[in-house]
Amino acid sequence: MSFIRFGSVVAFMALAGLPASAEERVGFTAGPRRAEIQAAFPAGAKTTGEAEVECLVGDKGVLADCRVLAEQPLNQGFGQAALGLSGRFRAKLKDEAGASTVGRKTAYELEFLAPGDANPDWVRKPTGEDLAGVFPVEAVKAGKDGRAVINCRVTVDGFLDRCKVLSESPEGLGFGKSALALAPQFLMSPKIRGGKRVESDVTVPINWKGLTGQFLAPVGKERLILDPPWKSAPTLAQVEGAWPKAAEGLDNGQAALRCRLRATGALHDCEVISELPKGKGFGKAAMGLTEHFVVSLGEGDAKTAKLVQVDVPFRFRPPGSTTRQLSRPRWIQIARSEDLVRTYPEAARKAGVASGLGVVACTVTAEGRLVDCEASREEPAGLDFAAAAIIVAASMRMNPWTTEGDPVDGHRIRLPIQFDGDPAPPEAPAEAAKP
Repeated sequence: MSFIRFGSVVAFMALAGLPASAEERVGFTAGPRRAEIQAAFPAGAKTTGEAEVECLVGDKGVLADCRVLAEQPLNQGFGQAALGLSGRFRAKLKDEAGASTVGRKTAYELEFLAPGDANPDWVRKPTGEDLAGVFPVEAVKAGKDGRAVINCRVTVDGFLDRCKVLSESPEGLGFGKSALALAPQFLMSPKIRGGKRVESDVTVPINWKGLTGQFLAPVGKERLILDPPWKSAPTLAQVEGAWPKAAEGLDNGQAALRCRLRATGALHDCEVISELPKGKGFGKAAMGLTEHFVVSLGEGDAKTAKLVQVDVPFRFRPPGSTTRQLSRPRWIQIARSEDLVRTYPEAARKAGVASGLGVVACTVTAEGRLVDCEASREEPAGLDFAAAAIIVAASMRMNPWTTEGDPVDGHRIRLPIQFDGDPAPPEAPAEAAKP
């Protein structure tokens, strides 16, 4: 296990693929240093390996009677290497209830990186000001600090996406949502295996503590909006065209803006709240794209628009880059139940089939609409469910700017649509998007 600390934020890089015991484990006060783990890399092993070891807690927290529970890959010495480091651990002598831990079981997991391999590591860490910028309004009113834990995918670019809230405390004050709002401003070095960048998962606990006197302004009527429904947003061509000349030779860059909202939904009075790397023009590039954003406002929203601030994340890649992906589309217009009833295939009705599935492959436009749809699969076959799905897909629209800061246009997605004899509005009409 590796813990990465910066200020009040702690990130735990989860070790995947090893069995977890249902028994509560005793924690540790000390363990081997990274250099000691690397020095124990088994002679002859050529790939990164992992091992889990179980022990009894002895006097003074020293571990005893240790045994290997699991190792990957097998028979390359990773279990024995992990066993050899048991003496570097010291277990806590009391549990959370204050009871002695001596004689109880505990376990530790170690990962041994092969030469040239690396795990994700922070390139840009959130600052106290970043944390304060998304401190939940309800928590400020309540005068309470909080904590949230999110799990994210680290892309080959080092961006964090597909983030989800695992927990928040106290519940109901918005700390989970605020943690998700921070994710687009993070940047990590990607996981390296065998000399290649690969995607990976990280679990990131984020703590808000002691910020009130430093950064937080009194709470008024203003609201901070994250990931609004966009009426329009920059296209891929416009984003690529904004790639700064000073960024030549870089793989990527990112920025985030905080803007005010006009009654029309347009942005104004924007300021750069984060930029990485600094001094390469990404903040200026983001500012130059603000004219293409318009928030979709409902009836009555125009009157309160001046009280709204919007955070807009940006991910930049060199023109022609092929690493852009569409993770989870956020649908702002889904198929209505009456649309599903109206398009239910006549062939299926005649055959007495009460339900079916149509899967289509479509291209996403700059407005988030689906075009050039083609039938991919249908169940049952031969009853026109795929043809009906093409009609339904034309009525749907996704947010044209992603939560992570990318345009959606040009992506090719696979969309399953379920039809029932008495269909209800689908809660999640799309599978995880695939380019």
